[in-house]
Amino acid sequence: MTGAWLVLGFVLGVLADQNNPLESLVLLLSLVASSWLLGRHGWHLVRMASVLVLGLVLGVVRYHVLLVPSTLGTSTSGVVLTVADGNSETSEVVILRDDGQLVGLTVDDPTAVEVGQRVVWQGVYHPGRSTVAGIGVVGQYEIEAFEAEQERAFWPLLALRRWVRDAVLRVVPEPSGSLTLGILTGDDRGLAASTRDVLRRSGLSHVTAVSGWNVAVVTAVVEGVVARLSPWVWLRWVGIGTAVWGYAVLTGLEPPVQRAAAMATLYLLARWRGWPREPISALGWAVVGLLLVRPELAYSLAFQLSAIATFTLSAMRLGETKERQWKEFLLVPVAVQLAVTPLLLLRLGTFSLVAPLANALVEPVMPWLLVAGLLALLAALMGSLGTVLAIPAWALGRWIVLVAEWLLRIPGVSGVMIEPPVWIVVWLYVLAAGLWLAWIDRGRSDT
Repeated sequence: MTGAWLVLGFVLGVLADQNNPLESLVLLLSLVASSWLLGRHGWHLVRMASVLVLGLVLGVVRYHVLLVPSTLGTSTSGVVLTVADGNSETSEVVILRDDGQLVGLTVDDPTAVEVGQRVVWQGVYHPGRSTVAGIGVVGQYEIEAFEAEQERAFWPLLALRRWVRDAVLRVVPEPSGSLTLGILTGDDRGLAASTRDVLRRSGLSHVTAVSGWNVAVVTAVVEGVVARLSPWVWLRWVGIGTAVWGYAVLTGLEPPVQRAAAMATLYLLARWRGWPREPISALGWAVVGLLLVRPELAYSLAFQLSAIATFTLSAMRLGETKERQWKEFLLVPVAVQLAVTPLLLLRLGTFSLVAPLANALVEPVMPWLLVAGLLALLAALMGSLGTVLAIPAWALGRWIVLVAEWLLRIPGVSGVMIEPPVWIVVWLYVLAAGLWLAWIDRGRSDT
């Protein structure tokens, strides 16, 4: 559990305000007091408090002493969510900026941008809530320079990524084709704006984002193959690690994938060396390590959501009983959605009352959609004779969209609301995580 306590302290260090550092100290003392009240005494309490303080110091040093690159400098980047025609020469664009905020801008060349594309721009920012293409934004830009961001993959993997895209879209009709592609490589650029909006309002926009379970599937498959081929144990771990990071590069090295690949690497290292394997501790070490190397990830909404969701999953499994089938398919998706809701309210100001139910109905089919995507690739290789192999991908993709559309027929289930104060969300997450860790950590030795 050492890694989990370390990342909590690190988060407090990141949040420490130079003008009022006492807030983080009060939170740290609250965690220690909560752990003591829940039965952590003596050496266990001292060690937990020491790890928290160490994490706090690391966070303060990295984010308040050393120079931290700004995510909102003269050159800004993000992912295009919506493109609406302004006139024959311009287009209004809504972008999810890398800090998690929705912003608007107008581009002069409508053909230069498409939904799902990563873009970089320079310009003057004008904060203020408004509506662009029917979507609420926190500000707009006067563009001085605008261009698509170069793919962050080595050229052989980039060529493979393009081949997979062409192959899947050739045999799987939309919107199922782009949903399948999102599951395989995270490339959902082909999704229509209307479908993307339906998924967002129903709380299902994450289904096309490559995340931890994708990396886990790759790890398991490669491990099964390599274990049969190589007699040398060390070569197995090197091969699996290479495959995991190769897949991460193939998907574009998005923040959630970096977190998952780092966790997988730590897990493989622990297995190789015979160390204790605790997912929640590995998550803590992976998050701290990545933030020390790439501090700008702390501002990434995708990274934050991925870390919170993985923490929730790991914490629930630590405290689970033997009767887990109903929890796996119902309670876990609901709990994860509830866990990320405060962050979504803070960063985007949006809510979806049907998101827990939508995730409970969709999550069980996600692994099958990944398998169906691989069958679709096989169908593309077989030509017209293999078209039948693409039917499962089409059916599962349609199920996801239908679930979202059906639930959104209920009036008032999604919308925009006033963003909660930052300090409330911070206290909620830190104290909830600390109390849960203290409860499941009673009588356990740290790992």
